[in-house]
Amino acid sequence: MIKAILFDVDGVLLDSFNANLQFYQNLLMKGGYTPPTEKDFLPLMHFPLVKVVKTLTHASDKETERIYLLAKEFGEELYPHNLLKTPEYAYKIIKELHNLYKLGVVTSRIKDGIYTVPQLKKMQKYFQIAVGFEDTTKHKPHADPLIFAANSLEVKSYEVIYVGDAESDVLAARAAGMKVILFAKENFANADAYTDSFKNLPEIIANL
Repeated sequence: MIKAILFDVDGVLLDSFNANLQFYQNLLMKGGYTPPTEKDFLPLMHFPLVKVVKTLTHASDKETERIYLLAKEFGEELYPHNLLKTPEYAYKIIKELHNLYKLGVVTSRIKDGIYTVPQLKKMQKYFQIAVGFEDTTKHKPHADPLIFAANSLEVKSYEVIYVGDAESDVLAARAAGMKVILFAKENFANADAYTDSFKNLPEIIANL
């Protein structure tokens, strides 16, 4: 029996590619680096900030830490929230699912920045847990962030469904022993199910 639903942020709760690209361009310019192009950023879009920065800059661990701290200190200033979009039906369906399941967020974003996003702030009351980058030492596709969330919600992994949009999300869910729904137009990662519309989620969840 499914008792909890966990959601990724970028690509699921938020259509955020353009906003994230602009953020990294702003961040790296502030740190003294050449801003990445869309082509540079595209293969890195699902990775945690530290890995993105290290890959784009080829910097030392100490220098990467400096950029990471810049992101924490100036994140709100550097992040273009006006470019973020919320998928159609997201608020309505999250509210509906909240009445049936425990809900949580599992993201590679810095934790302090999750609910500073206006679109997510509106949903905060429906989520019982938000797991961010700092909560675990290992990150997706490793299972630790999802297991951490399940333990926090006091449910077993097999009682949880994770909704993500990348192959790393599917791998993390599989490693955690959870079912997984791919939020995409096609099932490119062998998930248990897939959809590109929040409107379909309640029925899909009920049938898993």
